[in-house]
Amino acid sequence: MDKVTVIFVVYNRMSFLRLALSSLNNQSFVPDEVVVSDDGSQEDILSALKVFTQNMPFSIKYIRQSDRGFRAAKCRNNAIREASGDYLIFVDQDIVSTKNYIKTFIDNRCRGQFNVAYPVRLTEKQTEVLNITMVENAAYSDLITKKQIRKIHKQYYEDSFEYYIRKIFRTNSSKPKLRGGVCGIYKDDLLKVDGYDENYRGWGNEDDDLGRRLYRAGIIGKNPFYDEYPIHLYHLPFHDNGKRVNKEYHQKRKTEIDQGKFKAINGISNPLGNDKIEVIEIK
Repeated sequence: MDKVTVIFVVYNRMSFLRLALSSLNNQSFVPDEVVVSDDGSQEDILSALKVFTQNMPFSIKYIRQSDRGFRAAKCRNNAIREASGDYLIFVDQDIVSTKNYIKTFIDNRCRGQFNVAYPVRLTEKQTEVLNITMVENAAYSDLITKKQIRKIHKQYYEDSFEYYIRKIFRTNSSKPKLRGGVCGIYKDDLLKVDGYDENYRGWGNEDDDLGRRLYRAGIIGKNPFYDEYPIHLYHLPFHDNGKRVNKEYHQKRKTEIDQGKFKAINGISNPLGNDKIEVIEIK
């Protein structure tokens, strides 16, 4: 059996991470290991984790880099380097999920393929109603609307269409799209493209870049999530009205990737900068 690591990227909002970890702890399939990778929080995430996770059944590793702005790509690479699992599942700290969400990743894992979900996006009011009891029991039926479920199903059908069109006709499409906080992939497949490109700093495009490089390397995406799904908690965005500060770099890299240069410029093997990265095994 493959060893499974779940990776959380965090920045403050320990209250959200508590809900996310509670959801993970009450899944029908729990991982062997959890890696919490911190993008330089001001909140004392480490102390909170030591208290909150004492009775959880998986090993937990905490990694921290200094706060130099939004650096999710580097933060994820820090976790990938330290993860001991064969199969990696990425879950953002603002994600809870239905009971068999992690199991769906495991049941559909396949080398040469990443699995990707599409989240229900809660409103501010829905997020205020959500509580720890609902999360521990995966009891969301009275919270989530039929319209929100229909959107999940619509995305499932769109992604499935793209998946089978690519399989049958060998198209060069980069769909289904990789969504970094709701995906699973074999570590070996990530290493083939050298993980995330750490030149993506600030919000936007690091997931698109990784997805395009994976497809160019022959690693394709699939969305197997119809009855099971992640649930995104409402919060104000980190970014400025969706402005993508990496747009020019992303356009440049798209051309290079299409020419076959699918390894990250600064990735797992060649990290950007000289940050001191803290690694602490909690349990």
